[in-house]
Amino acid sequence: MGLPSKIQLAGLVITTAALPWSPFGTSLGMGLLALSWIVAVAIKATIKPESKLLAIALIACFAWYSLGLLWSENIVEGLAAVKIKLPLLIVPLSLFYVKRDPLTLKIAVKTLIISTLFAAIAGLIYGGFIEPGNYSPYISHIRMGLLLALCLGLAVLEKKWTFTAVFGVVALLSVWHTQSLTGVCMIAFTLFYTSVALSWAMYRVQTTVTALLTCIITGGIILFSMMPNTYSGELETHTPWGNEYTHYPERHLEENGHKVYINLAIDEMRPEWNKVSLVPFDSLDANGFPLKSTLTRYLTSQGKPKNGAQIASLSHKDISNIESGHTSVRISTHSGLSLRIDELKFELGNYLDGGNPNGNSVTMRLESFKAGTYVLKKGGLITLLFGKGTGDLTSSLNRAYVETESRLHEKFWKRTHNQYLAWWIECGLIGLTLWLVVLLASWNSIEGSLKLAWWIVAISCLAEDTLETQAGVTFAALAITIFTLVPTKRN
Repeated sequence: MGLPSKIQLAGLVITTAALPWSPFGTSLGMGLLALSWIVAVAIKATIKPESKLLAIALIACFAWYSLGLLWSENIVEGLAAVKIKLPLLIVPLSLFYVKRDPLTLKIAVKTLIISTLFAAIAGLIYGGFIEPGNYSPYISHIRMGLLLALCLGLAVLEKKWTFTAVFGVVALLSVWHTQSLTGVCMIAFTLFYTSVALSWAMYRVQTTVTALLTCIITGGIILFSMMPNTYSGELETHTPWGNEYTHYPERHLEENGHKVYINLAIDEMRPEWNKVSLVPFDSLDANGFPLKSTLTRYLTSQGKPKNGAQIASLSHKDISNIESGHTSVRISTHSGLSLRIDELKFELGNYLDGGNPNGNSVTMRLESFKAGTYVLKKGGLITLLFGKGTGDLTSSLNRAYVETESRLHEKFWKRTHNQYLAWWIECGLIGLTLWLVVLLASWNSIEGSLKLAWWIVAISCLAEDTLETQAGVTFAALAITIFTLVPTKRN
């Protein structure tokens, strides 16, 4: 093994080992991968790439992204963004142009799987005992979900059933406690994909149809269970204290299966709450949301009418929960993904009622997407073709939120949560086309069941800003390149 190959092996192992844990370690590994190419060039030991189109497309993608600095209004942010995208350049230069030891890729993949497993276990311990609730302390829970999905799939494809069972339990516990819907969906997709990939060839069509129908039916059942119910009961006219209730049974919003906008007696609630709490009824809770709304939802989650008598009977624990921003009694009794599902039910009902999107991840994504498309439409042909410029994504979206009079508060002005749209805004149609060429070249180069890595990257870019963080872009660069070089052809 020559010197460039040794440096390459060290860089790849450090990168895959550090990816679930440490940005510094990931950067160190990337630095060594870059060094392996530099040394190979210096001693004239570079090789011809095995996937030439993919190598050129990735390098061109990075080059165009960097060129976008020329028409950027935010050079400092642009340089920071280019730095984050460096894996798109470094990974192909090292993996495609530096000769590899036959065991390099196998070692790197195993390192990634083991490191991801231990990072997930450490996260569960950390969130359970050291800093309660923080179950992904090292990288974003979304990136962690992608890593867990890919590594679980690789374990299944290798038919290491004992290890797969252990990894699967840890992965599910991790995404449950981090409330990562992206992770849950990608793990579900991975299990669907691998069940098809491992099925006998003569039964593959039947297996595919069965698995697909299972996913559709399961998804339909979940969606149906989240839909608000139509109120069919009798409504009381007066509170125990003789005041009239206000009812809006046609509204969809629910908490714990109970309608929020029925049995409302706001005029009774205000003075009674101000008697039992130092946080005024018409102020904000600890999370910055109207306490009136929090209190109403909390009482609803208990199945109680919203009147003065119920507030007078609240326990000290209930009062503290409401002041802290608990919108449901379930927040104290449930955990993990079950609470995330409660949030989704609320977001769905709130959306159907035309409610405020602030703080609601799904409806905020819709607002972000609208802002992104507004940037492209307003920018005209130049923006459509060349983009706003590298580093100008955030500032362009912020202006769009203002100009479109978005209902989102400024603290919720996020990026597009769609990598394809984000890439188009920054790099234009030319940059987006280059990224699509990267995906096409990767698809054509990856054999058989290892296309799982490609699917995870491509799908994640639909709902997340996969390439906007160091962990995300490193994961994507490795996933769409490293499996093109695996010599073993799979069915």
